[in-house]
Amino acid sequence: MSDLLSIILAAGKGTRMKSDKIKVLHPVAGKAIIKHVLNTLDGLNSKIVNVIGHQKEEVQTELEDLDNWDLNYVIQSEQLGTGHAVQQAANYIEKHDGAVLILYGDTPLLKKESIAQFVQEHNKTDSDLTVMTALFDDPEGYGRIVKNNQGDLTAIIEEKDADSEIKKIKEINSGVNCIDSELLKDFLNNMDNNNSQGEYYLTDIIEFAVEKNKKISTYLVEDSNEIIGINTRKQQAEAEKIIRNRIIERHLNNGVTIIDPATTFIDEEVEIEQDVTIYPFNYLEGKTKISKNTVVNPNCKLENAVIGKNVEILSNTIIRDSSVGSNTNIGPFAYLRPGSTVENSCKIGDFVELKKTTVKTGAKVPHLCYAGDAEIGERTNIGAGTIFANYDGEKKSRTTIGKDVFIGSDSILIAPLKIGDGAKTAAGSVVTKDVKSGDTVMGVPARIYKSKSKDA
Repeated sequence: MSDLLSIILAAGKGTRMKSDKIKVLHPVAGKAIIKHVLNTLDGLNSKIVNVIGHQKEEVQTELEDLDNWDLNYVIQSEQLGTGHAVQQAANYIEKHDGAVLILYGDTPLLKKESIAQFVQEHNKTDSDLTVMTALFDDPEGYGRIVKNNQGDLTAIIEEKDADSEIKKIKEINSGVNCIDSELLKDFLNNMDNNNSQGEYYLTDIIEFAVEKNKKISTYLVEDSNEIIGINTRKQQAEAEKIIRNRIIERHLNNGVTIIDPATTFIDEEVEIEQDVTIYPFNYLEGKTKISKNTVVNPNCKLENAVIGKNVEILSNTIIRDSSVGSNTNIGPFAYLRPGSTVENSCKIGDFVELKKTTVKTGAKVPHLCYAGDAEIGERTNIGAGTIFANYDGEKKSRTTIGKDVFIGSDSILIAPLKIGDGAKTAAGSVVTKDVKSGDTVMGVPARIYKSKSKDA
C-alpha cells in the first residue's frame, strides 16, 4: 500500500482563460500545467487520484505517457466546490489509512522539493491537518489565513466571503493540504454549503478540525511564487517566465553556455550536456537532447531533436522529431522534418529539406535540395538543386542511393528508384530508372553514358 494518497483537483473549466481548452491542459514551458503538478509527486510513494470533469477524456489522453505512475481518475460532473471535488475520491479515501495530500491542478510552479518537505513536516509534527501558506504583498483573490492571538490557525476565509479586516491579512492559503485520512473522512460526511456561493469548501475543514480539537499546523513556503495558480493568460505568461528562468539556471549550473538567457527558450524536458553553447533566439522544445560541445547558432528551433557531440547547427535551422550524429554541420536555413536521421560526419547545408530521410555517415547534401522518403549512402554527395520526387499525386515512394555516389547539380530523382554504389548522374539529369553500381547516367530522361557495372 502507498504511504500517501494524493488527490489533484483538475475538474474546472477555467473560464477566465477564454479558451476552448481547459486550463490544466494549457502548456507552460512545453508541458501541460497538470503535468507540472504531477511532477511534484515524483519520488513520493503515492497513489494519485485526479479529479476531472470538463474535457475529462482529453486530460486522460494527455497523461497517457505517464503509464508507470499509479494514476487513477474520478469524475466531478458538477463543480460544486473544492470540498465536493475531494468527495468524489471518497472510495479511495475510505480505503486509505494515513496522510492525504491535496493539490490543485493549476499550480505549475510548485517544486517537488517543497512538496516533499511539506509532507515530511506533516508527518514529523504528527499533525492531523497541515496547510501550506505563503505571504503576498497583494493577496487579492486568495483565501486568507486567520489565526488567533496564540498564532494558531482557526479558519481560512475565501476572498468573496471576507470582510474589510480579513482582506488586510497577507498570509494566504496555497490550496495545498495534508490531512489525516480519518479527519478527512469525518469532514466529508459532515460538510455543508452554508456560504455566499452555496458551495462545499474544503477550507471549512479548518473550523471543523478546531471543533474536534485536532492538531493543526501551517507550513510557510519560502518562495511565494510557487503557489501562484493559473486562472488567466497573464498568469500563464508570468508562470512561463518563472519556470523558464528556473530551467535556464539549471542548465547554466550544469555547464551549458547560454549567451543571452533572456532570449533563449528551453522546455522543461530538454536535456543538454556540458560545454554546449546556445546562442540567442533559440527555441529548444519537447524532449530535445543535445550532446557535449555542440553549438546552436541564433534563430533555430529544435523540437524533439536528438543531437550528437561536436555538432554545429547554423542559424535559422529547424529540426523536428529527427536526429543528428556527431561531428556534423547543419544549416543555415536547413529543415529536418520528422523521421529524418543524419549520421556522423555529415554536412546538411543551406536550404536543404529532409523528410523521412536517412543520411549515412560522411554523406553531404550541401545546399538547395529536397529529399523525401530516401536513404543516402555513406560518403555520397548530392549536388545543388537536386530534388527527390517522391510523390506521384497518389502515393509516396522511396529512393535508395548507395555509398560513394555523386549526384550532379539539378538532378531530379523520380521514385521509386535505386542508385547503386559509386554511380553518378550528370548535372540536369532526370533519373526515372534504377542505376547500377558504377554507372554514369545523363540526360532527360537519363540514359547510361558510361557503364562500369559487372553485368553491363
